[in-house]
Amino acid sequence: MAKALEAKVEEFMAKVAKVYRHHRRILVIQHVSELKFVQDAVELARNLTSLRQRSLRLRWKLEELNERVQRQVEELWRAEVDVDMKLRACRGSCRSALSFSVDHDGYRALRADAAEIERQRSEEVPPPRDIPPIKLRPTLVGPTASKAYMRIPTVRRELLTQFEDIGQNQLFVDKSENVASQES
Repeated sequence: MAKALEAKVEEFMAKVAKVYRHHRRILVIQHVSELKFVQDAVELARNLTSLRQRSLRLRWKLEELNERVQRQVEELWRAEVDVDMKLRACRGSCRSALSFSVDHDGYRALRADAAEIERQRSEEVPPPRDIPPIKLRPTLVGPTASKAYMRIPTVRRELLTQFEDIGQNQLFVDKSENVASQES
C-alpha cells in the first residue's frame, strides 16, 4: 500500500513538475518583457526629452531669424525710400532718370504677415513638462515554500522551488521625481 501511494505521489509530482515548467516559462517571459518595457520606456523618455530640448532650441533660433528678417525688411524699405528720394532729387539735374517707385503696400503686407506669424506662434500650447519615468517596484507574493515541501525528492530533483529567482514587480509612474525636476 505504501509503495502504491509512493508511486501515486511520484506520478502526481511529475504532473506538478510539468505544470511548474510550463508556468515558469510563462513567468520568465513575462518578467523579461516587463524589464524590456521599462528599459524601452526609459529610452523613449530620454529621446522625447532630447527632442523637446532640440525643439526649444530650434524655436529660439526661429524667433531670432524672424527678428533678423524683420530688421532686414525694414532696412530694405528704408533703402528703397532713400533711393526713391535721391532719384526724384536727381530728376531735374540729370539728363536721364529712371522711373522708380517704392512698393509701400508690399512692405506693409510683409509686416502684417510677420505679425500674423508671430501671433500664431505665441498662441501655441507650450510643450508638456518632463515625462515621469516608469519604474518597477518589487511586490511580495505569499509565503516561501515550507521546509517539508523542499525535502520531497522530486521537488529537489526538478528544482520546483526556483520561482523565487523570478521577481514579481509592479509597474508604476514615478511622479515624485518629475515634481522634483519641475521645482528645480
